Amino acid sequence: MIQVKNQAQSNLVDNITYDTCHLSIQLSLNGLVYCIFDKELIDVVLLKEYQFEKRAQTPELLLEYVKEIFESDSELTQNYESVNVTHKNSLATIVPESLYDKDHHSDFLKYSVKVLKSDFISVDNMSESESKNIYIPFKFINDYLEKKHQGFKYSHASSLLVTSLLKYQKHSLNKYFFVNVSKNIIDVVYLANNKLHLYNSFLFYTKEDFLYYILFSLEQLQLNPNEQKITFLGAIDKKSPLFDITYTYVRNIDFLNVENHSLSEEFYEMNPHIEKHHYFELLNQF
Repeated sequence: MIQVKNQAQSNLVDNITYDTCHLSIQLSLNGLVYCIFDKELIDVVLLKEYQFEKRAQTPELLLEYVKEIFESDSELTQNYESVNVTHKNSLATIVPESLYDKDHHSDFLKYSVKVLKSDFISVDNMSESESKNIYIPFKFINDYLEKKHQGFKYSHASSLLVTSLLKYQKHSLNKYFFVNVSKNIIDVVYLANNKLHLYNSFLFYTKEDFLYYILFSLEQLQLNPNEQKITFLGAIDKKSPLFDITYTYVRNIDFLNVENHSLSEEFYEMNPHIEKHHYFELLNQF
């Protein structure tokens, strides 16, 4: 079963000229979220999130879910000026450029991911962090989307997350510990002196697991939870049980607040359920 978890739109949504718009899609095993960005208005006119009742356990089931959404939502099949897709999964590893070797992609991945000979491997260039992101995309989905949006561009969600955070914190020498939250997944990003020091992704199913991975990451970085500030982004707010349990052990917490020129203040005013730290990866695709 697939349900619409969230939707937001501007008062200009009925006047969309699709061929001057950009479509951003983010895919995970838990759902699909997309937004339409009007390049002439310089604003997002529609954002919609679909959530799967059960996590897609196979590529075939994920493809089935995606097909169902595309067949029911006409906004996804319009002719856009440009289309970007991010793949959000745990099948990725970030490698410093100094260590990268294009002939050994599977060797880099095999330390954290089970790699099959049939797996298709992609690489994102991450010049801001002087690294490469080696990952296994949802190839079945890419093949399907190519029929809908020929020539679309895709990347791994973690590439966009890290690159965008570095851009927003450019010229800052502070230490930033970010926790990006989505359903059953947290991404931990640690930046210091405007450089990437840690990226890791964890699956969690309880709030205790969530807290453990945060404290474990702080410990590995030798950061004091009483001193290091944690900045949340993604699907979390102050009313969340995840926030409550973290605040019990980490007192210095805030939410990402950056000036995102892709969304106007009017959009936020019309959609108060959308906060500025929500959908960070999706809203930095264009």
